[in-house]
Amino acid sequence: MASPTTTDLSTLLMIDSATARDRDDAFAVTPLSGGRGWAVEVHIAGVADVVDLGSVADEQAFLRAETRYLPGRTIPMLGDTAEQAATLTAGAARTSLRVTGTLTPDGRLHGVTVGRGEIPSGRCVAVDHAQVPGILTDPAHPLHAQLAAADAAAQALLGGRRDGGALAFYDLTRGWATNEDGAIVAIAAELRTVAYVIVQELMIATNEAVALWCVEQGLPILFRNHRPNPVAGSTDELMTEIAAAAGDPDLFAKLRGRLLSTLRAASYDSTVHGHYGLRLSAYTHVTSPLRRVADLINQRIILAHLDHTHAPYTGDQLAALGADLNRRTRQAREAKKNHFKHADHRHVTQEAARDLTALDARTFHKVLKTAATAPLRDEIAAELARRADADLLTAPDVAVLIDAADPTWRPIQLRVLDTLADAHPEMGPSVVSVWRQAHPDQPPTEVEIRRNGADHHPLFAARATHLGIRGPWTTAAAKKPAEQAALWAALRAQLTGTDHPAPEPEWPAAPQNPQPATPPASADPGPAISPPPPRDTTGPAVFNLDGAKKSKALSNPIAWLMSLAQNNHQAPPEWEFRTDGPAHAPRFTATVHLAGHTATADATTKTAAKTASATALIEALLTQR
Repeated sequence: MASPTTTDLSTLLMIDSATARDRDDAFAVTPLSGGRGWAVEVHIAGVADVVDLGSVADEQAFLRAETRYLPGRTIPMLGDTAEQAATLTAGAARTSLRVTGTLTPDGRLHGVTVGRGEIPSGRCVAVDHAQVPGILTDPAHPLHAQLAAADAAAQALLGGRRDGGALAFYDLTRGWATNEDGAIVAIAAELRTVAYVIVQELMIATNEAVALWCVEQGLPILFRNHRPNPVAGSTDELMTEIAAAAGDPDLFAKLRGRLLSTLRAASYDSTVHGHYGLRLSAYTHVTSPLRRVADLINQRIILAHLDHTHAPYTGDQLAALGADLNRRTRQAREAKKNHFKHADHRHVTQEAARDLTALDARTFHKVLKTAATAPLRDEIAAELARRADADLLTAPDVAVLIDAADPTWRPIQLRVLDTLADAHPEMGPSVVSVWRQAHPDQPPTEVEIRRNGADHHPLFAARATHLGIRGPWTTAAAKKPAEQAALWAALRAQLTGTDHPAPEPEWPAAPQNPQPATPPASADPGPAISPPPPRDTTGPAVFNLDGAKKSKALSNPIAWLMSLAQNNHQAPPEWEFRTDGPAHAPRFTATVHLAGHTATADATTKTAAKTASATALIEALLTQR
């Protein structure tokens, strides 16, 4: 027996791109009197009424799993014929899955009903994403009131999700948003309007409402479950990081990569376990049955329940369908990852053949990572030495460097370690930490601490053991610098294979300088480090800028200044930094000094400020020539 259908004559809005051929959803949002919230009505295309179980279109949907949007063409999950027969349209009547409820001002949807719907011809109105901002600013437009209500409702839903702890972020200017799992994804250029937020928030609310309704009905469907990863960080911390990184493309890219690597993928299961990314107790996918096979499966189950007919799938079949979709999703994700990995490898290979001094830090790291798997090339060694002397190497760079196994790398490995241990002892723990993250199967680097001397004048000794090789004892007047020096010394000892078994340190008789003592030289001291040339303090140096091209200089300003100093026999540039502003929105000011010339700039990150100051100095130098 078919369930009764419901017809409502208020206009239903279908918001999508102007060229969309697969319109799954339409909605109406009506304000309630007295500011009590909104009445929400969502219709999902009745695809299950058009695509019979076991039909050609159904088999095609299971093979494709989802619609594929490729550059220049689209491969519909159902095929063109079935898709056009089921898609919502202004010019034809359609059956639907209808979800209604009352949305409160604090973003809570209650009084939810789920049933069959019937959409008469002419009730749906198609609205392009690009039209929505104009309609919202034009009170005379026929759709203004409905879209304004939908916009207000979407903002209430977004606020409610954020209050509930969800990582919900939209940057329509730059084209980024968080998806259901909390990863940052790109928004297509044509969708970067407030319409995107309206549709996303209403569909998330609809999926949650249907999931909770199914739980209440005791109806097994494919729930969308997402489990937490304890190392991912809290929502507040991530939102602060996103806000701070939004204006820095490099920092933002690193944050995106970290989220992708730490956030777990959601899965389809016939039992409900909640959705961590959305901070919801139950969630599912029902709003895209034209484009996603899981939604079609769920719609079939729900409509059969409403019609009081036999369930289309047994419990075992439903569990198997979920497992199959999860497996195929993992395979697709791995294939995509490998595709980009190979493409990135080709790009890195091309970059490695160019002038290495012109590469930015991120590209050079990739080049180094690839180069470290083969014997050392002279140009890589020279660039590593230059970047070490110029303070351009990062902890991830050093972690990759010490992993290079070919013996030809040993001299430059030791040279870089000695240079950085002297110039940046504080980097030692970071190098070890990054290395450990890349090798979770290896034993952690352990540090032993000893203390000697009077309370008012203590002396600390530290020794680190890395990959089973004990480094020499290092001493300092404070615990932290002793540990830092010990970590650098242990890395060096492991590279040279020199174990230092002494169970206790040899305490010096005289009081120590607060700086860590130089660890004993090993049998292989490595190449000597050439001291930088003395800074010219007699006045600003005159540089030879003949043939200097501004475009090349500004493409990598820091590296260009380094080369300029080297070519003119000057000390490398030095930077001073100052931090202002609150902790959640710091402002960094960088001042660069080069042979008597200075320039200052500020930015939202230290890296951006450093680059901006280098750019300012180049502009000044090239203007003066």
